[in-house]
Amino acid sequence: MMVIYQTVMIPITMAERKRWTKQARTILDIIYTNEESLTASGIYDIAREAHPNISLGTVYRNLKRLDEAGLIRETTSNGVSVYFKHPFSSAHLECEVCHSIIPVDIMIDVGDINRRTGHVVKKWDLRLIGTCKECEGRCI
Repeated sequence: MMVIYQTVMIPITMAERKRWTKQARTILDIIYTNEESLTASGIYDIAREAHPNISLGTVYRNLKRLDEAGLIRETTSNGVSVYFKHPFSSAHLECEVCHSIIPVDIMIDVGDINRRTGHVVKKWDLRLIGTCKECEGRCI
């Protein structure tokens, strides 16, 4: 079975569908409907609106499972884990002053890289570090 989630085609096996809980779906929805990165506690705060009895532990377990399944991506900024949608081609800008993280769309021809190198690329990650517009404006 394939699930179209925003712009990502996600293969879901029968075994995975059995574990596709309301909480996991809510967490995935939260991540995919936000344009910015979110911490686990930020996701927890939003998830409690739909599931008042959800625990922070449930959020962490589902985040780990969704990351392992390749449905979301985790990275660390200033010692704090943050989560993104669409991990298959992941790039983000990180401000070295305020540590904000902004996901960006960058197209890389993985097929060409595979053909030229013989290496099979399954996912890629690009971290661009600099100064955001707001912090740059304060420095001028």
